[in-house]
Amino acid sequence: MTKRDHWSHWLITALMFALSFAVFYALAQRPSSDLSIHAAWASEGNFADPRSFMHHVVHPLWHVMVAAVLLTGLPLAASAALVTALWKAAEVWLLIAISARLLGKNGWLPALCGLTLSLVSAVLVPAVNPTVYLGAGSPNTWHSPTQIAALTMMLICLPMVADTVEDFHRRLPLEGEKTTISVRRAMLLSALLVISLLAKPTFMQAFLPAACLYFLVMWIRRPKNGTFFWRMVAVAAPSVVLMVLQSLYYFWFYSAAQGGSAILLVTWQKAGGVAVQVLLTRAFPLFVLLTCAKRDIWRKPIYQLGLLMDAISILEMLLLSETGRRAADGNFSWAMMGSALMLWTLTLPLFVREAQNWFHSRAILADGRVRLEGRTATGTLRLVTGSALLLWHLASGIYYIVYLMTTTRSL
Repeated sequence: MTKRDHWSHWLITALMFALSFAVFYALAQRPSSDLSIHAAWASEGNFADPRSFMHHVVHPLWHVMVAAVLLTGLPLAASAALVTALWKAAEVWLLIAISARLLGKNGWLPALCGLTLSLVSAVLVPAVNPTVYLGAGSPNTWHSPTQIAALTMMLICLPMVADTVEDFHRRLPLEGEKTTISVRRAMLLSALLVISLLAKPTFMQAFLPAACLYFLVMWIRRPKNGTFFWRMVAVAAPSVVLMVLQSLYYFWFYSAAQGGSAILLVTWQKAGGVAVQVLLTRAFPLFVLLTCAKRDIWRKPIYQLGLLMDAISILEMLLLSETGRRAADGNFSWAMMGSALMLWTLTLPLFVREAQNWFHSRAILADGRVRLEGRTATGTLRLVTGSALLLWHLASGIYYIVYLMTTTRSL
């Protein structure tokens, strides 16, 4: 944050908590919904036997939290809705904080950016995704409580890693080869990465290979700063071990029991489907990257890490598939949906700043101080097109929520 949080940030966060609690409470009372199923698993957990929380999943953070709330006597549906709404509220607060950071200001503008980011979905194209989510996915997956927890952890971890890289470059001229990350910060970051895996491994599924590749390139360029990079390896080590164990469970033991596994599989039909999903979930961010991104943003670690993570998540979805009974589960699409929200988080402030520049140029033109007709005409087309795409995503996201509240189906 640039300054103390503006009161509008807390107002938007509170409003989102109220809205999301209503949505999640309705879903929790629907036996076929993901939230209801996970809530039932949480109710089976027993704190006297920690392994009971891992009978169904090995990312039990949300389930443990729900089980803890159940100890207060609150009914299961209300407990599940409360925990999930708290995660969603935390996600919105982080979206606002990141928007304020990228815009360089507090107030209503980043608050509205955060609210918008928490609502957008894939654009609705009735012939492809008549219920918004099915057929395309969504940056915001309201029906999945564990994904909401994972997205919140993503919004904590990725900016923190980016800040670590910026701090490294800032201190490099002064400390040279001795530049490194503090032990305290390293331990905190390592713990947060582990917590993100316990929430759901979808964020780390894309971020871990992206970060490894990113820091490997840095290491090659700065071979004498081994202390920093070895410490970053130590930061990632617990997460690597845990993720390997989770993968063995999901794609070996659990999948074997269901007659399926993860395989490399690429077909033209699958490539076309992935392309459609990428376009529908990222129409606005892709437009912004193509028309509004300036050269200087490519030097910022948060953009470098976010874009690299997004590319790897799409590549994983393209290359990896599941077989057997799990073939229709779409588990490799979760990382792609999560990274889509990060891409949105990075690009919406760029568009907002571009819109501000356009209004400023129009004001100058109106005063007759400078001839900017060509530039403002191009800016007008960019602003109108981008705004139309943004409104399409936002309207689709609102429809997605209404659909979840009114349908009797699982999604």
